[in-house]
Amino acid sequence: MTTPESRVIIVGGGVFGLSTALWLARGGYTDVTIFDRCNFDTNYYNPADGCDGASADINKIFRATYGSQEHSQDLALEARDIWLEWNRAIKESHPSDLPRPLTPEDELLTLCGVYHLADGPTMIPRYVENLRVMEDTAPSFRNLQFIKNNTDDEKRAGAHGPEWAKKFHLFDKFKDGVTNGFLDAGSGITLADKACVYARYLCQKAGVKFVLGRPHGELDHLITEGNGSDKRIKGIRTCDGLAHAADLVVVACGPWTAAVLPEAHRSVEATMGTVMFIDVPEDRKDLRDKFHPDNIPVWRFIQGEGEGGYEGGGFPITREGRLKFGFRARKFTNFQDHPTEGNIRISTPRTKYSPEPINTVPLYGLGLMKQVIGGLFPELAEIGFTDSRLCWYTDSIDNEFLIDYVPGYSDSLFICTGGSGHGFKFLPVLGKYVKNQLERVPDRFTPIWKWRTVEEGKQCNGLEEGEAGPREMSKLKLANPQDFQFPVKGSVLSDRLQRLNVAPNEKSQL
Repeated sequence: MTTPESRVIIVGGGVFGLSTALWLARGGYTDVTIFDRCNFDTNYYNPADGCDGASADINKIFRATYGSQEHSQDLALEARDIWLEWNRAIKESHPSDLPRPLTPEDELLTLCGVYHLADGPTMIPRYVENLRVMEDTAPSFRNLQFIKNNTDDEKRAGAHGPEWAKKFHLFDKFKDGVTNGFLDAGSGITLADKACVYARYLCQKAGVKFVLGRPHGELDHLITEGNGSDKRIKGIRTCDGLAHAADLVVVACGPWTAAVLPEAHRSVEATMGTVMFIDVPEDRKDLRDKFHPDNIPVWRFIQGEGEGGYEGGGFPITREGRLKFGFRARKFTNFQDHPTEGNIRISTPRTKYSPEPINTVPLYGLGLMKQVIGGLFPELAEIGFTDSRLCWYTDSIDNEFLIDYVPGYSDSLFICTGGSGHGFKFLPVLGKYVKNQLERVPDRFTPIWKWRTVEEGKQCNGLEEGEAGPREMSKLKLANPQDFQFPVKGSVLSDRLQRLNVAPNEKSQL
């Protein structure tokens, strides 16, 4: 069993690796080292500077509504308290005491609100359940949530502050007012890249060591010793040829996890969401003010299900003037040969920084994004999308994390992954419960996060599809630079986009 005297190597310096290392070090572990191929000490998790993991991003949604998944709701609320503690600590710090590029003015969590929207006049079941569970289990947080088109909640929002009265009505005219949902004033956005920088700083203060950058921080392979019941992982070998001994290796490689651990290829899968950006010029102060966090919340919109359905949203503007929008109704895959197991094909991330880089997105998602965003904010259409990103996540078979010992390695190999697109918000607290699993201290998460694989004959979050599934990128048409512009009203492309939701069989032709 893992103890504070164990030599622990963590492969991966994103959310799962950082949080695990922080809580181990603060819990008395004296020999914890994180290895990562990215130079986080000099690129500061900046997605524009070579970082392509999901943790390296300009911002992420913080929400606490999880419906019947009370364990995730409670974990989010616990994390929220620590996020706000981090805010206070940063604000009270002298600039020279903070890691670059943080300043005392930075808020790692900004409670600008999250507006959960959906198509149609009646509250969708997901939102009904979210509010019901919050009312039953966290009524003080429920008091910060205001139902759209509800007169009493309109008054409550106004009583919470004049800015919330304005935010409550921001989307009244969208789709001619035929939408439902609620505004959550207790939620907002995290500064993802700077949050990782701060977590790494806290790790270093607690005694965690880092080996970063190629080739010395890049994993080549796990060092295995013995066979059968005696098989163990003895450490890792990095791409500079050096061996690093450990009593325990924690694989926290996000969407690259299955490439490191072939045993995990039926437990987790790399899937991609479409992310688009609009860079608002400095001279457009009107737009920079309109989309400032003081004036607009994060928004999420759900329309339909399956083919032609939309699930995505947008963020307030950054200090640099960048607006971010995401789409994840269909989660794309990219199957390639496994790097070490010739008989296995796995979904593998392909990004701007891959050996075969990609600088565009699937046209399918982009078309839906233009339709929704153009309807919400027509004033942005004249600028058009200015940049894109394929954001690769690690989906588990049920969207719950995979945090457990890997079977067959005598407790020498541990997996910590499966963020499934919602893991970032737990950065401050996740490692507290990872430590429990490492030390085999049962808690409410133990049966939920345990090792599990695809069950034949069952739907398993798309992992049952394999390469033949409809989400495979090789089957998709990718966008050209001209597709980043919004269509002129009345054009052929505009007409075809309008038909997206009523004629799913046309999508593959776009």
